[in-house]
Amino acid sequence: MPYPAKLSQGAVVDAGLALLDAAGPAALGMRAVADVLGVRPASLYKHVGDLAGLEALLAERVAAGLSAELDAALAGVPPGADAEATLAAFADAYIAFARRVPSRYALFSATPYAVPADPARPGGERRALWARLLAAVGAVTGDPDDTAAAVSVWAFLHGFAVLERGGLFGASGPRGGLARGVGALARGLARRAGA
Repeated sequence: MPYPAKLSQGAVVDAGLALLDAAGPAALGMRAVADVLGVRPASLYKHVGDLAGLEALLAERVAAGLSAELDAALAGVPPGADAEATLAAFADAYIAFARRVPSRYALFSATPYAVPADPARPGGERRALWARLLAAVGAVTGDPDDTAAAVSVWAFLHGFAVLERGGLFGASGPRGGLARGVGALARGLARRAGA
């Protein structure tokens, strides 16, 4: 059990992630995290601010993990592969992450994001994740800052993840819907870019 004076922001975030993984987003709270660490809740506030601050830090850590998995997937795309294959690798890695750590994904996607006024505040990992998405989509559209296309792809991926997690595809499952949807998006975005 850490002594309150020896607590760190990293230790509090680690405990929050452990609680999140074990019991889901609904179980996350300052008292619950303090219990995991064996300290009083008041000991946490100087490290993470409040619950919203803790959630923002957790979302940053989750974004970093997702980014690392996306980078690994994109590194595995053969050189010279077309943009649709790159976007498919991005989508597969994104959905695999949401499936593997559903509680982390749920917290990440439900935590409000605002560009921080202070660069030391959380926000860098989620901005970097957005940059990865823009790059993957830009490879398809030819526009490295195609926000509208990136929003479309992200909305599709997030919607797919949420529908799948909720069991809304039914007993038959998604039946290739991810690959078909990503392919259709890629072809449609590329066609529009060429128009």
